[in-house]
Amino acid sequence: MLKIGVLAPSDIAFRRFVPAILKSKEFEYIGVACALCCEWDESKNDNSVILSEYEKAKKFRDEFGGKIFEGYETMLNDPEIEAVYVPLPPGLHFKWGNKVIENKKHLLMEKPFSDSYKNTELLINKAKEYGVAVHENFAFAYHAQIEKINEVINKGLIGEIRLIRTSFGFPYRGKDDFRYYKSLGGGALLDCGGYPTKLAYLLLGDTSRITSSSLCSSREHDVDVFGAATMQNRNGLTAQISFGMDNSYKCELEVWGSKGVLYTPRVFTPTAEMKTEINVSALEKNIVVNPDDQFLHSAEHFLNCINDLSVREKRYEEILKQSLLMNEIRRIANEY
Repeated sequence: MLKIGVLAPSDIAFRRFVPAILKSKEFEYIGVACALCCEWDESKNDNSVILSEYEKAKKFRDEFGGKIFEGYETMLNDPEIEAVYVPLPPGLHFKWGNKVIENKKHLLMEKPFSDSYKNTELLINKAKEYGVAVHENFAFAYHAQIEKINEVINKGLIGEIRLIRTSFGFPYRGKDDFRYYKSLGGGALLDCGGYPTKLAYLLLGDTSRITSSSLCSSREHDVDVFGAATMQNRNGLTAQISFGMDNSYKCELEVWGSKGVLYTPRVFTPTAEMKTEINVSALEKNIVVNPDDQFLHSAEHFLNCINDLSVREKRYEEILKQSLLMNEIRRIANEY
């Protein structure tokens, strides 16, 4: 069993990740680390951070068992830990991802892998140097719904693809949420924009490139709060991407074909207990996909990256490609 720890008692780790790995015989959950005040902000000397983190960590211990590590470094220095899941804000991914790798632990990073292509490239190169596996947790890509969507397309049930349109956005979460702060790697592109970018890339293939983009702010924030982009592959097939975190809720994919349309309204965030439905206009009734735990399957892929060098090397390249696409969205948007 892979002995894994969680670096920070985050909400996503509590709701989705730890319950998923506890279902598996391949993982052993060792515990959760809560930050020392100096690990979040070197200028602070009080206990406020660790006290807050510790209260959250106790909920993990009460619900899942395992240890509480007082300090991220304490977990990373523990020889029992073989792999670390990092669900921190994006602005902290590079710092702590780097430390995970330097301690020769395998790294499962919550999306995005880092806050820039430069930092992602540095982390991937270091992972190669230290001989560790890394994985970026776009869990939706491992849900059975994605396999079924590909099956519909490959069978030609909607004919030849003419256009892909995918959106992910949610209502404003309040000014105190980390997503709206540049110092923590905030911004809609890094938070919710990665999902439709990743899905468009999966459907368009390795020749995908960004051809246009825009990033906009609102409520006087210093980060992008909504945006859009177009992606195109070598054959000229286009995907329209949109995202935002001051929007009405959307979580959808539409594939317009020469003979029909595929549509699904919950492509990124189905829970492990939720059935999903895919509407295909050429069929008399919707395709129902049974409940599936995408976080468990993503963790299983991480395990494959550890055990199979060819899978690991392919994952390195996929993470770099995703980061490059995100970088291009920002670069092109900033040209205007």
